[in-house]
Amino acid sequence: MTNSHRAVDWDKGAPIPGTPFRQLITGSDSGGRLSAQSAVLSAKELVMPHTHTREDEFTFVFRGTVGARVGAVDHLLQAGTLLHKPRGEMHAIWNPTDEDAIVIEVISPAGFEVFFAEVGALGAQGDQVTPEQFTQIAARYGESVHPEVAAEISARYGVHL
Repeated sequence: MTNSHRAVDWDKGAPIPGTPFRQLITGSDSGGRLSAQSAVLSAKELVMPHTHTREDEFTFVFRGTVGARVGAVDHLLQAGTLLHKPRGEMHAIWNPTDEDAIVIEVISPAGFEVFFAEVGALGAQGDQVTPEQFTQIAARYGESVHPEVAAEISARYGVHL
């Protein structure tokens, strides 16, 4: 484990090319215990519903309003709210408003941050990441995606992937 201490503003972390994420804390920073990323969630944007088998995930709403589903329960989260999304439970977040929101994602244990880099590398090349590519990469990291839930959330809340 590293003995260095550092503070990183949400918008000063290293950008993860091809994604809206910035890397705030990596597994090497935390001795493998966790990673943290920030992201701007655009107006009406939905993050693909998914389930982690290896990690717990926490969403802190830094700015704005964010909708979230964990299991079968929907939430409306205001700035300052922290939501736990346990491994093994399907979850999704979305921005139901017309203004950007900012979230900080903390994932424990670390390691999943490499998923963002891998998906982002495809997008950074200017290619549109296909659903098949996304699903294959996610599976390597113990994540399953739920497009059928995305369709339901999209219809209910007027948001889109």
